[in-house]
Amino acid sequence: MLVTIIYNTEFRDNAGSLKSDILEEWSDASVNMMGIRDSLSGATYQVQHDGGVVYRGTTAGNNTTIINSIKARL
Repeated sequence: MLVTIIYNTEFRDNAGSLKSDILEEWSDASVNMMGIRDSLSGATYQVQHDGGVVYRGTTAGNNTTIINSIKARL
């Protein structure tokens, strides 16, 4: 499973926390993190699971909610 976290640099700690929680849930997951200085089409925090967007917003999402969204796609 591949999860990509694209985040504005102000959300670095949130992205790191989400990565840790994902790896705790799925130890065999690959998690890529990409920090950006601006936004990605208006979003400053986006999480993708195998290429599909799981969360997209202007704030960091709740880790539990994002992990549940990933589970729903499995």
